[in-house]
Amino acid sequence: MANFNTYQTRQLYVAKAVDSSLDTVGDIYLKTTANGKAFFNYVNADGQLTATDVFDPKNIVSLKKTAAADMDIPLMAHTIAVDSSAVTLADLKGKVITLTVDVRQVLSYDEADSFSVVASIVGNATNTASNAALYKAIAKALINAIPKLPEAPFKVFIGATEITKTLADGSYPGSGDFVVVEAAQKYIRGKMSAEPYKLTISSNVGGLASEDIAWATDTVAKSTITGNTVIPSVYAIADLEAFAVGERGNYFRYGLEPNYVAPTLLVDLSKQYDIVSIEYFWQGGAENVQKSPRMIQIACEVSGSGSGATSAAASIYSSLQSLAGEGSGSGA
Repeated sequence: MANFNTYQTRQLYVAKAVDSSLDTVGDIYLKTTANGKAFFNYVNADGQLTATDVFDPKNIVSLKKTAAADMDIPLMAHTIAVDSSAVTLADLKGKVITLTVDVRQVLSYDEADSFSVVASIVGNATNTASNAALYKAIAKALINAIPKLPEAPFKVFIGATEITKTLADGSYPGSGDFVVVEAAQKYIRGKMSAEPYKLTISSNVGGLASEDIAWATDTVAKSTITGNTVIPSVYAIADLEAFAVGERGNYFRYGLEPNYVAPTLLVDLSKQYDIVSIEYFWQGGAENVQKSPRMIQIACEVSGSGSGATSAAASIYSSLQSLAGEGSGSGA
């Protein structure tokens, strides 16, 4: 799953509404003490009335409100094209034409955790008749070379048409960009994140021992292919919720069976969540004068969509800003 830092404490609360009655799961409300400190009362997923840490508004060092869409993970698209400055289609006849996709960060964030998918064809009169014919042949070879995995390590498109192993030849588009796109991976909350593998693409064409020429260019940009543009941020927020609950007690963490207690979690993977992040410090007296960094984050369920999307994040952020005065930074 995704890795999260803890500061000295880091807690996440999943809020549905700002409501002083605090009578419904997900209700949250900012309160202050007689000496000017602040905290949130919150009804957790089990219907219990709880409270966050008490913090001094003057000790807030960063106050941020982040929209759900700004936390989405963009999927990168690699547009592959014949490099006309290096080869012509006529040059490719009778030659071995290869496209290699190196799939990186497979088991960890280590670049060494990788494998390669190699598409290789021999140029002939049919597959070098046009750029479109070459892209079709390479795309078909690339898809057939992908090993069987729980989730495809990447997707292949010609134009807006996804190329699959079962796609009939007659269904291939006659033209369009040849694009390799990062793909969301298997997701299990708190165990496996949906993060895509990183891709590096190279090409070569050779027929004689003295030849080793890159035949293609690779232009990398954020994907604009419908349904393949981002991995929604809700997956990372769901993982953060599981992590934060585990911070409250190890018995809530996976892997401690039989001493594992399944927590009740509130993040709904079908929804979106804005985030309010409060970074502050605790500071005591005498030998405790060091500033101990801490964080409270509130995931606010978004209702509506597009320009009509709303959440409790704006209200919570505004209330905190008023309390903190000029003692906090702000941003998105």
